[in-house]
Amino acid sequence: MDGILRAPVRTRTGNRRIRRPLLYPLSYGGAPPWYTCGPQAEPDRRAEAAPRPLIGHNRGVSTQFSLPGLTRLVTETISALDEVSFPLPVPGINELADEKDSLRTQLTTRILPNLTGSDALAVVVFGGSSGAGKSTLINTLVGEEVTEASILRPTTRTPVLVHHPQDASALSGHGLAELCQVRPSTGAIPGLILVDAPDLDSIDEENRRLSARLADAADLWVFVTTASRYGDHIAWSALTEAHERGMTTAVILNRLPARAKSAVRADLLGRMAMAGMGESPLFLIDDAGAVEGPLEASATAELADWLALISRTHAATSMAGRTMRAMMPAVRRELLLLADAAAAQHAAAEELRTAALAAAREPAARLTEHIASGRLAQGAPTTHWLTQASSGGRLSRLVTGRPGLFAGRRIPAREAALGSVLADVEQALGTALTGALIATRDAARRAWEDSYVDTAPLMRDVDVEATCTHTIASWRGDCAQLAAPLTSPLLGREGHAALLALAAAGIGGAKKALGKPALAEKAREALAERCERACLEVARRFSGALAELELPDGTALRLRASELVNALWEDE
Repeated sequence: MDGILRAPVRTRTGNRRIRRPLLYPLSYGGAPPWYTCGPQAEPDRRAEAAPRPLIGHNRGVSTQFSLPGLTRLVTETISALDEVSFPLPVPGINELADEKDSLRTQLTTRILPNLTGSDALAVVVFGGSSGAGKSTLINTLVGEEVTEASILRPTTRTPVLVHHPQDASALSGHGLAELCQVRPSTGAIPGLILVDAPDLDSIDEENRRLSARLADAADLWVFVTTASRYGDHIAWSALTEAHERGMTTAVILNRLPARAKSAVRADLLGRMAMAGMGESPLFLIDDAGAVEGPLEASATAELADWLALISRTHAATSMAGRTMRAMMPAVRRELLLLADAAAAQHAAAEELRTAALAAAREPAARLTEHIASGRLAQGAPTTHWLTQASSGGRLSRLVTGRPGLFAGRRIPAREAALGSVLADVEQALGTALTGALIATRDAARRAWEDSYVDTAPLMRDVDVEATCTHTIASWRGDCAQLAAPLTSPLLGREGHAALLALAAAGIGGAKKALGKPALAEKAREALAERCERACLEVARRFSGALAELELPDGTALRLRASELVNALWEDE
C-alpha cells in the first residue's frame, strides 16, 4: 500500500494560482514538520500542547458572547428550525426541506457538541460511490466486523457509527446517535467517531439523502473511491462541495491495480490540485483481489496511524473548531434563506386565498343584478300569480283589498295559493343561484390549477345543492321575521311571509297587495346578501384548506441569523 501526503506549492498559470502537490510517502521519516505521520515519525511536540479554545476572545466568537450565550443561541436556532415546516407544495419544496434538515444536522451534530463539551468527539465520515469498500475499510481499521460488507448494492442501508467504549459518555445525546446504528469497538480510535455512510450514488433516494446529511455532520470527510469510479460526477461533486464549505477532507483510492497505479494516481492528484485540494491527504490501497471479511491490517496501517495521530495530537479538536468556524457564515445565509422561504409560503397562501375569494365576485354580482331587476318573477311565477289573482281566483281579495264576509275562512286557501306561486319563484331562484355557485367553484378551481403551487392536495369538494337549499331556506326565515309584525284579516303569519317574498322577487301584484315597498326592499336586500354569502361560502371552502395548514413563521429564523452576525468568528 502506498499512502501519500502532499505539501502545497503555489505556481501561476496565466492569472490562476494552482496548488501543485509535493508527494510525501507516509512512511518517509523526513516528512515535513507541519505534518508528521507513521510509526517512524517523531510526533510534533508543539501539536501535543493543550489546544487553544474553540471559542472566546480572539478565538472565533465576539467578546460580547460567552460560551453559554452562544450555546443558548445555537439551541434556540435548532428549536426554531424544528418549528418550521413548508406545507405548501411550491416548486423546490423538497430542496427546501433537505436544506432545513441539512442545517439542523450541522447544528446538532457538529456545532452544538463542540460547544457543550470539552471532550467533544471528531466525526469522521467514510463516504463515496457504491462498491468502493467503505465498510471493509472500517472493519479493517477496528479489527472486527462492525458494519456489513457485501457485494449486494446497496449494502449500507442504515449508517453505522463506531466509537471507542471510553467515549460512550461523550456520545450520549449526540445527534448522530439518532441517525446511525451505534456500535462500540475496542479497536476504534479514542476521540474519533467513524461513520460508515450509505452510498452517495445509491439507487435508493432515502439512502442518498441520508448520506448527504451525514456529510453535513462530518468534521473529516473521507472520500473512498476506486480506480474505475474516482471520476464519477455525483461522488466527486460531493467531495469538492465539502471542501469548498471548509470541511477537512481526505481521499482513499481503494482496490488500485498495480498496472494502473502510476497513471491513476497522477490523474487523481491533478484533479485534486485543480479543485484546490492539494493539501488533502491521499491514501492508496492496492487491489487485494477477491477477499471475504476485513483486509490485512497492513493494508490500512498508514491510514490508522494518521487517524491515531489526529486523535493523539488533539488535531481533532482543532479540525472540528476550524470546520465549525468556516461553516458559520453559511449557517447564517441558510437561516436567512429559510426565513425567506417561510415568507414565500405566506405570500403563496395569500395569493391562493385572494384568487379563491375573487372567484366569487363576478358570479355574485351577476346574481345580485338578476335579483334587483326582478328577473326571478319573470315567466312562470308572474303567470301563476295572474292566474290566482284574477277575478274569482283565490288571491283576488288580496288585489282588491276588500275582505268581504267570512274572509277568515279562506285564509288556508289563499296561503296555499301564495305557496304555490312562491314555489315557482324559489325554483327560478334555485336555478340562478346554482349557476352562480358552480361558476364560483369552477373559477376558483381554474385559478388554483393555474397557480405555480401544486394545489391538487388542497382542492375541496363543494356541495352546491346543499348550499343552495340552505340559502333559500334561510331567506324564507328572513322573510318570516320581517313579516312578523304584519296583520290582516285575509292572511295569517305564513301568508304574510310568502306575500313579502313574492313582492321582494319582483311580482308587481304582490308588491301592491303588500302595500309596504320599504319592507319589500329589505326582503330583496336580504335575498341578495344571502346569495352573495353563498358564493363566498363556496370560495371559502377552498381558502379554508389554507387555514388548516401550519404555515411557517420565519421571524425566529431571521432573528437567530441576526444574532449570529454578532457571534461570528473574528479574524485570528
